[in-house]
Amino acid sequence: MKRDPYGDGDGAGDGDGAGGSRPPPSTEAEAGEGLQDEMPERADVVVVGAGIAGVSAAYHLAASGVDVLVLERDAVGRGATAAAVGVLSPPLRQPFHETVHHRGEETARTIWAFAQNSIRSVAEALRDLGAEEEAGLDLSGGTILAESHSDHQVRRSFDALAESGFAVTWLTGEDVRARCGGRGFTGGYRLDGGGSLSPGPTALALMRGARAAGAGLREGVAVRAVEPGHGGLVCDTSRGPVRCEMVVYATHVDSRRFSNLLGDEIVPIRGQAMAVEAPEGFECPGSFATHWKLNVWRRAPSGELWLGGWRHDAWDRAYWKTRPEVDSYLQEDVQGWFEAAFPGAAPLRVERRWSGIFGWTADYLPLVGPLPGTPRELVVSGFSGGGLPFAFGCGRIIAHAVTGKDPLEGTALFNPRRFL
Repeated sequence: MKRDPYGDGDGAGDGDGAGGSRPPPSTEAEAGEGLQDEMPERADVVVVGAGIAGVSAAYHLAASGVDVLVLERDAVGRGATAAAVGVLSPPLRQPFHETVHHRGEETARTIWAFAQNSIRSVAEALRDLGAEEEAGLDLSGGTILAESHSDHQVRRSFDALAESGFAVTWLTGEDVRARCGGRGFTGGYRLDGGGSLSPGPTALALMRGARAAGAGLREGVAVRAVEPGHGGLVCDTSRGPVRCEMVVYATHVDSRRFSNLLGDEIVPIRGQAMAVEAPEGFECPGSFATHWKLNVWRRAPSGELWLGGWRHDAWDRAYWKTRPEVDSYLQEDVQGWFEAAFPGAAPLRVERRWSGIFGWTADYLPLVGPLPGTPRELVVSGFSGGGLPFAFGCGRIIAHAVTGKDPLEGTALFNPRRFL
């Protein structure tokens, strides 16, 4: 536990570790949900950050009867959550066959099955909350497309998924053109159970569900530090101290502000995104991604196309960048690629451009669970730009750890101990 080493503000509590250049208010969760909540003196568990990971943890904790308080320095669903395009599959940046090669088939299957179960569970929660439409939930599948240079790799990933029993369908180049009108794609595959959603509104809906189950929320509150207290912990905030038994760091890149155990394990990478006017007749069911998810896109409920990309040649422009910034070079790269792949859509009419900071780990898997040697401090962080498929299930891992329930399958794979 430590003070803010950066000296660049009041400390963290910002959803997913990003601020500044983000989608305008019309495209993200509205603020003000918890501005009027009174600041309590204590809670059983304090969750720092109200992005998709933090609100998922609060949702499951509240459902388990835990007295949980969410502290957010900005507003629910901002940060990297608001900056995300909203693609649910494939869950990992690393293609499935490479995960099999590095980790073995059983482990690879466990990781992907965990993500698919998480997607199903968040969909059920949104239905129970009557928030499917608000969240823009679309589970019509995740489509992964192959270009000439990536055709072999995409086919290998498809074959490995099929051999492991996942519901995947191969698409020919003609199938791709019929599905989305793209040119230059040699084929691809469709993964059942995937799709897309609107990240900010989803976080807001889940936070409402958590509050209905008894969770507290306070927006506009910065957590400056977490220190040992009498029989627990004390969160030093901009609104005074809050005592708790346990704290959950759900701030991703900002998590290193609070714990000496979180250093270079979570690397900030800056991503780029834009919303464009969808061409007439352009169909885009579910979500779409190229190999390694270098480019992703989906059709938002507003009718716009949301495009995003973190280009493989952008290390010097994106790696270890701690502040969002619209990068014209990378924006033009993503836009140019899309216009070449979909000539019928060119020129794109760009409505908005934005940027977000995402926390990455060396193995693309999040850090979820108690920090080694400090069982009162837990973390749910480092989703490597793929938090939406995993976050709801990881929130359940946190709730099981707090309440002492049996661990979920796959929990050990995300344990922070693997790095620390």
